[in-house]
Amino acid sequence: MLPVTDPTVGIAGRRYRELMGRRVIVAAVIVALAAAGCSTGSQPGPAADRTPAGTPTTAAAPPASTDPGPAPGLRDWIYLVGTEMRPGIYTTTVPADHGHPCYWARLRSFGQPGSVIAEGNPEPGQTVQVTVLQDDRGFKVSNGCTWQPAQQV
Repeated sequence: MLPVTDPTVGIAGRRYRELMGRRVIVAAVIVALAAAGCSTGSQPGPAADRTPAGTPTTAAAPPASTDPGPAPGLRDWIYLVGTEMRPGIYTTTVPADHGHPCYWARLRSFGQPGSVIAEGNPEPGQTVQVTVLQDDRGFKVSNGCTWQPAQQV
């Protein structure tokens, strides 16, 4: 497999474009929320000041967690470690009737030469465990196998 040096080509390019698109959307939402929160129209002060006496109030929801949580099963994607998946030990068993090996790679970067830390192609019928470290940038899986977290680190 030849490394892709152009971040807009192939699977890495698709992932790059999706991430860049997400950043634009997130930035637009932040700007919209900031503009809405900064308006100085004729609204009275804080919400507590506008609540009629005797009306029950609800507590504010806790802030959203940035913890990606356990991965339900990793399939055919390049996952960002710490954002889309947790570091840990992941396992898969390639179905005996799969017809071809699966592919996995631990990544230190995306699309640059030398970005693969380790990789493998488990054969049909084979069970494999891969330890994804906190310092890994990504974990790529392809060819139709489902990876499950065996243990989080």
